[in-house]
Amino acid sequence: MNMSIEKILNPESIAVIGASRNPNKVGSAILKNIRLTFRGKIFVVNPFAEEIQGIKSYKSITNIKDRIDVAVISIPAEKVLKALKDCERKKVSAAIIISAGFKEIGKAGEKRESELKAFLKNSKIKVIGPNCLGVINLDPLVNMTFVDPNTKIFKGTTAFISQSGALLSAIVDDASANDIGFSKIISVGNAVDIDEADLIDYLREDEKTKSIVLYLEGITNGEKFMRSLKEATKKKPVIILKGGRSNKTSSAVMSHTGSLAGDYKAYELAFEDAGAITVSNVDDLFNFMRDASKFEIKTDEVIVVTNAGGGGVITSDHINEQGLKMAQIGDKTVSDLSKILPPESNLHNPIDMLGDASPDRYKDTLNVITELNKPTIVIFSPQEMSMPLETAKVIYDIQSKKQNLPLLSVFLGGTNVEKARRFLIERGLPTYEYPNEAVDIISGLYFYYSHRYPSYDRYKKEKAKVTAFQGKKNTFGMNAKVVFDRVGIKTTAGVVINKESELNKATEKIGYPCVLKISSNDVAHKNKIGGVITNIKDYSELEKAFKNLSQIIKDARLNGAKLELYEDAINGKRNPVEILLGGHRDPVFGPMIAIGIGGVHANEIDEVEFVLPQISDQKINELSGSKVGKLIISAGGNQVFDEIVGYAIKLGKFMVANKNIKDIDLNPVIIAGNTAIAADFKIFVE
Repeated sequence: MNMSIEKILNPESIAVIGASRNPNKVGSAILKNIRLTFRGKIFVVNPFAEEIQGIKSYKSITNIKDRIDVAVISIPAEKVLKALKDCERKKVSAAIIISAGFKEIGKAGEKRESELKAFLKNSKIKVIGPNCLGVINLDPLVNMTFVDPNTKIFKGTTAFISQSGALLSAIVDDASANDIGFSKIISVGNAVDIDEADLIDYLREDEKTKSIVLYLEGITNGEKFMRSLKEATKKKPVIILKGGRSNKTSSAVMSHTGSLAGDYKAYELAFEDAGAITVSNVDDLFNFMRDASKFEIKTDEVIVVTNAGGGGVITSDHINEQGLKMAQIGDKTVSDLSKILPPESNLHNPIDMLGDASPDRYKDTLNVITELNKPTIVIFSPQEMSMPLETAKVIYDIQSKKQNLPLLSVFLGGTNVEKARRFLIERGLPTYEYPNEAVDIISGLYFYYSHRYPSYDRYKKEKAKVTAFQGKKNTFGMNAKVVFDRVGIKTTAGVVINKESELNKATEKIGYPCVLKISSNDVAHKNKIGGVITNIKDYSELEKAFKNLSQIIKDARLNGAKLELYEDAINGKRNPVEILLGGHRDPVFGPMIAIGIGGVHANEIDEVEFVLPQISDQKINELSGSKVGKLIISAGGNQVFDEIVGYAIKLGKFMVANKNIKDIDLNPVIIAGNTAIAADFKIFVE
């Protein structure tokens, strides 16, 4: 366990540097929160005051004789470094820097932050911040933030880490209304020292934390973050809300793969690979904060019990959209249900008890259904004759008897069901307003528990050659082809044509039909300038193609361009399929590999799956069920699908070994018959 973080969260003494007499100042709110919650020693540092909030004020932390565990610093940014140096002289273990005015304000702040980092690199003092809201520990209680002192914060089992202090403050304020409690609340700010990964490592071992929730806007050290995240998800659920998910990739990106990747894709892949649950909005974040640690879900089969047929249908739709399954109801269960439900009821999933379902009908139905031990969503729609609170009590009693069963309630409506919903939530039962919320919880937790311990048998089986690439500029055509030949990817046979007199000899090697292309490092997309002529059947067509492409080179002034002749991989084969195989290096998380629908319209179609270089068996299985995977299997069978997976693994290992490579495009890779052959080749360097 990180003892510096332990000291910050469990201090015996705190000094507030920058405590203020002005109640409207941040330093005043911090001191007030500490006074209201902390039972240890509190010291105040302000050279312009004798006493603040009844506590003696010191001119400098070095004037305090007692030992100080944590300094909370809220002073102008330009004074922070000196204050830290004073803390070091005082042998303070750790500091929380609330002060803003660092890299978030531009060049002047960046310089200030660089100086701070340089000092901390050679210092024993550990820091959270700067530009943060602070830290709250609920057990033992200490609030070292400037959130409103009147905010109600409940003790719970969820730790919340946020890169945004403002969002953290809003979520903490709203959490009490949503019956959400916390074990720890930590605002990391600019994270010049202790970062998200360090905190995840600490919280992984914290017995008072059962789930970890993060709000992230960006990560600096992707490798470190991934190591910490993977270890944490082995022990407890980690839920992530990522800000800035829209794809803002520049239209100037030359490679198909790079333009398809987008800015968020690498984060999405990394979180998925680590087994973290991702959410897209604050409502879902609240639901997972409250319910993620309450049960385990290890099956994708879901049962729906409802008194409203429409509610059941909508829920079923969302279950299917999330990749889950409606559980099959066996003959014995159907027979048991037929004895307790009206003849008009639907005895198959979703089970419709009809609108007049009484609490006793809910009880009898759930007693039968819960014997199946599958995640169950119970829907209540208020009717004139229905009794919401009594029905809620029935659900509570059944859940009390089967505490490990995921039983999720949805009480549709407003004021008529509010007491029932509140009754269940106050007793810790997962309860929601809408069916999609319950489905999303099941989907997220099933993903977590099914991806918790991934296997890598197929990855280990692929014996890829470690091939060095020393190129310092973009490499296309034959120069790239020979590289991929060494990597172990099948490519079309080809030769360079320097002059027209070489055509005859070239066709003796290549044969007909063939393909003639312009190869130029200045032209990434040859089709846009008419630089590819396919299905050349004889010498006269080849001669004509040579002259046409030579003229294009001349007109476009493509210095250093050459012509290359390739075999036609299609060569009359029926129903060939073109796919894209590529790689893109994300600046944070490194390489990711793309498998998608290829050809000249790859960008427009945008049907692509991304995987990390170390692809898990679970991800391969999911890939086989994707649109792209199904297309590959329908075109070439499982053998070709496995061949493509092997190519992806080889490309991943190639990119990991060669950090100078930014992007790779093998587009198209042609599936014709029982193999896949790359027919065009590009390597883009950093």
